[in-house]
Amino acid sequence: MKVFTKFLALAAALALSFGSFAGCKMASDGKDSTKNVESVKDGGDYSGYVKLTIEAGGQNITYNSTASLEYDEYTNRYPYNTLERLVSEWNKSHAGEYGYYFSVSSTAINNDRETMLPMLLNKTAPEIVYYLPTTIAEDQSKGYFYDLADIMNEPNKYSKSGEAGSVRWKDLYGEEEYSSFYSPDGQIFTVPMEKNPIGLLYNKTLMKAAGVNEEPATYKEFMEVQDKINAYAKTVNRADPSDDSKYICPFYSMYPWYDSYLESSLLSGVMKYLDVINEDGIIDAEEFVRGFMYKDGNGERYFSPDSDRYVELYRLIKQSAKYYPANYGSYYAEQQFIVGNVAMLEVVGGNIRSFIDQVGDDFEVGVMPYPVLETQPEGVAANDYYTQVKVEGNVRRGLSGYSTGWAISNSAMAKDAASGNDKCVKACIDMLMYLSCFENNDKMVNDRGFAIPLSGNTTYAHFVKLAEVYENDVKNPENLAWGAASSGSNMNKNYYDATVNFRKTALVTEMSAIKGELTRYLFESFVTEANTLYNQNKWGQKTWPAAGTERSR
Repeated sequence: MKVFTKFLALAAALALSFGSFAGCKMASDGKDSTKNVESVKDGGDYSGYVKLTIEAGGQNITYNSTASLEYDEYTNRYPYNTLERLVSEWNKSHAGEYGYYFSVSSTAINNDRETMLPMLLNKTAPEIVYYLPTTIAEDQSKGYFYDLADIMNEPNKYSKSGEAGSVRWKDLYGEEEYSSFYSPDGQIFTVPMEKNPIGLLYNKTLMKAAGVNEEPATYKEFMEVQDKINAYAKTVNRADPSDDSKYICPFYSMYPWYDSYLESSLLSGVMKYLDVINEDGIIDAEEFVRGFMYKDGNGERYFSPDSDRYVELYRLIKQSAKYYPANYGSYYAEQQFIVGNVAMLEVVGGNIRSFIDQVGDDFEVGVMPYPVLETQPEGVAANDYYTQVKVEGNVRRGLSGYSTGWAISNSAMAKDAASGNDKCVKACIDMLMYLSCFENNDKMVNDRGFAIPLSGNTTYAHFVKLAEVYENDVKNPENLAWGAASSGSNMNKNYYDATVNFRKTALVTEMSAIKGELTRYLFESFVTEANTLYNQNKWGQKTWPAAGTERSR
C-alpha cells in the first residue's frame, strides 16, 4: 500500500557512509543484544491533569513497552520501553503547560479497521493513533483526524538549529516519499516515524550451493537465479513442490508489495499524463479516476485495470511465482526460510531483524534490493524474462519511503470542543514534534531495532546496504518513488481488497483467462469504487487538467 506506507498494509555488503545518510552508526548484527531494560522509575504524579493515550502501532513493529523488560533469547529477545521513557520526560516538562499528560497504551490497535472505525465514529479512539492511509481517499472528508498540513510548514521546535525540521517540520522528510501521505484533497493526517527498509532476504549458503555467487540485479537475472536453484534442488532430491518438509522454494513473496514495484515500473511511461492534479511523483486516487475517465488520441484510457500494461503486470507476477510450492496458499514462508527451505524471501525491516536472529548460525544470510525490470532490448533474442512494455523509470529500491504514521484522532478534537480551547490538539502536536525530531526519533526507533530512524542513523548493520542502494537510486531523476503507481493502494480499501483477491486468483489462472474474464472483474470493481470516490469527494472534470496534459516537472 502507499508507501506501503499503506500497505500493510513490506542488501548484504555494508558501507560506512552513504549520501545524506552519512555518519550512520555501524553496529553488530543484533545477535548480541542481551541487556535488560530499566523500568521507568518516576512516572510523576499527574492526578490533576487529563490523561491522553498514544496507541503505538507500527508498520514494522509496535512501539508499546514489552510486558517484560528482561531479555530472554526465546521469549523476549527485544525488551523495549524507550517510547514510554520519552513520553515520561515530555510529561515532566509539558503536562503543566497543557493540562494533559500522555500514557502509552499497553497494546496496539495497529490499524485494525474493524476495531478502529467504531472508535473514530464515536470519538473514543486514542488521541494519537497509528493510521495506515490506505483508506485516506474515503476518510478525508469524515473528520476522523486532525489536518496537519499547515503546521507541517512551521518549525519543529525540538529540531536542533540548522538541522532538518528546524525551519519547516516537513523538511524531516523527502519530498516525493512524503507526498504519498497526502489525501487527494491535500490534507496530511499522519506524522511518519520511521524509514522502511525493503528487499529480499536470501539464503547465501543455499545460493552458493546452486552456483549463484552474485546477487541478481535485474528481473531477468532474478528469474534465472530461480531456475538455477530449482535445477540444484533436483540434484539433491528436493524439487517436489508438494513436500514442504524438503522442497527448496526459490522465491516467495509474503505481501503484494512486489506488485507495486512492477506496477510502477510498467506505468512509468504514462506517469507524465496521470500525475497532473497533484504533481508530486505519486498517482493518487483522484488521478487514477481521472486517468480512467480520460482517453488519449488513440481512444485508449490513460489508465485501466484491464489494459495491456496490467495484463503484463500479472504475467510478470505469475512468472515470479513459477516455483511456488503446491500448497502456497497455506505455506508458512517465514518458518520455511528459517529452516533453510526458501532461497529468497520478500522482507521489510521487521522481517529482516527477526528472521536473521532466528536463523542464527545455521546458514549465511544476505539482504539485497529488488531487481530492476528491463524492456526487451532490440537485437537480443526474445526472452519472457524481459518485458515488451517500455520502462522509462524504475522504482527506487532499498527503502519504500516512510512508514508508521501517527495521527491525531477526533478524540482530541472532541476534548477541545468540550473545553472551549485547543490545548489538547496542541499537546498532541507538541508530542509528535518531540518524537519526530532526530535526537528523540533515533532513540525511539533504533532501540526497537526494526526500522531506520528518520535521520538515517541506523544502528542495525543489515539495513545499511539497503539504504545505500536507495541513495544511489535517488540520484537518477527518472527513477520513481516506491508506490508511485499503485492503484490498489491508492484508491480505497475495497479496491485494494479486490486487487489482492485478483492476485491470488491470477496465480492459478491461465494467461488467456487473465486477459479476458478475470480482468473484467477488476475493471468492474474499479468502476464501482471510482464512482464512489468521485461522488463522495465531489470531484469534477471541470477542475481537472484536460486530456493530454503533461506534468510540468
